[in-house]
Amino acid sequence: MLRIHFTVDDATKVRVVVLGPLAELQLSFNRLQRPKTRTLFDPWRTPTADGARALSPDVGVIARYIASSWGQVDLFTLVGSTDDYAEAVDRLCRVPAGPLRHEFAFAPTVAGVRAGWIGDFAHGDRAARQRLTNALADYHAVAIKPYWSRIRVLLDNERATRIDVMATHGLDAMLAGLAPALHWRSPVLEVPGYLSPNRSIGSTVTDVHLQGRGLVLAPSLFSNADPGLFIPWNDDPALLIYPVDLDAPAALRLWRRTDEPGERALAALLGATRAAALHVIADGCTTTELAQRIGISPGGASQHATVLREAGLVVSRRHRNTVRHSLTGLGTGLLNAT
Repeated sequence: MLRIHFTVDDATKVRVVVLGPLAELQLSFNRLQRPKTRTLFDPWRTPTADGARALSPDVGVIARYIASSWGQVDLFTLVGSTDDYAEAVDRLCRVPAGPLRHEFAFAPTVAGVRAGWIGDFAHGDRAARQRLTNALADYHAVAIKPYWSRIRVLLDNERATRIDVMATHGLDAMLAGLAPALHWRSPVLEVPGYLSPNRSIGSTVTDVHLQGRGLVLAPSLFSNADPGLFIPWNDDPALLIYPVDLDAPAALRLWRRTDEPGERALAALLGATRAAALHVIADGCTTTELAQRIGISPGGASQHATVLREAGLVVSRRHRNTVRHSLTGLGTGLLNAT
């Protein structure tokens, strides 16, 4: 068990963030390599595994060093939160030499294999950097990119829910709502299934004192069933990644690839941007959230929502200064038919 001890100062520094596609890419390697875990991932795992087999062997080398088990390199503490994959990779390539070498220091001993070129990346080698970014891009195109718009909606909704609970009912209620993965017994947050440094689960108790650095909570689709705690190399807040719930209907919507015939037909019928808006609205959103998730201006999002509403696919309800959109039965039927 892991016990995270809060001070009063820590309680004022709790945030909830979505780390972004690079973090989900790294965390997805474990899902790919553990075929018996969570059958709701099978519609993702099968095409991803097929696609990955055709990729460069460099992808397998990277997986060995960044798959999220104890002590592995974690790119997300180096890069931070960003929704743009290209920006995340650019940040990774601009990480200062000190923290980069610190994070990759153990690499030569992983699985008894020499680090080779991936160890050279940590020392600023340009050829190694190109190999790393190329391999990450290839895997991203197969495993994350076809699903990212819907993964983002899922994670954004989880984040919005936690923030709303914290704003309305306080930190205690928000942390208590993370059960059963986490147990909040103020001022301690317990992680029951924590994997300790000696890799024994639950046999020992590990105490971590935040000591004023605060805590960032990050929901993740691909994380393991047991949350993982990551301590950045500097004085930034500790990072606790926890899994979001995924039920069968959500999985059915999630794993539909954007290049499938139904998706192309929907884009041809409505236009690519409007089809993307329909998918985002399926999980409920405000106009501002719609604009952010499909990368357009709030005015443009409002116009697309209006067209979809006039077509009978969307219903919009005003609450104070925001307008929240959801699908009608016709809109849901159109999505399910594609």
